[in-house]
Amino acid sequence: MGEAWLELDTDLRERLREVLDEPSRIVTEAEFRALQDEGRACRLLMGAELQRLERRLARFDSDPESSLAAIAGIFRRVRDFRAHVDELEGLMAALDARAREVRTSWQRKVVRQQ
Repeated sequence: MGEAWLELDTDLRERLREVLDEPSRIVTEAEFRALQDEGRACRLLMGAELQRLERRLARFDSDPESSLAAIAGIFRRVRDFRAHVDELEGLMAALDARAREVRTSWQRKVVRQQ
């Protein structure tokens, strides 16, 4: 995964963890939206890369001339990358839940003030 977007993914994950690991941290609506937008973009990029890797694995698997070592190497890369994608999905789901909680608390404050 030596792609240029990996650095962006790493930065995004760090910022997601900062928001998620500190429940008392104040997060603005703009921050939530920016993280959600970046997360969607990253998921699209990673999803496309995962599909590319899976197609590559399928090509190797269907070629009787492919060595078992080559197939195993690509299989490991697909498995590891899928775990990476799944982790990002989990972080994004947790961010969505946190955003809902914060928005609900904002709404309750507004209603109480009225």
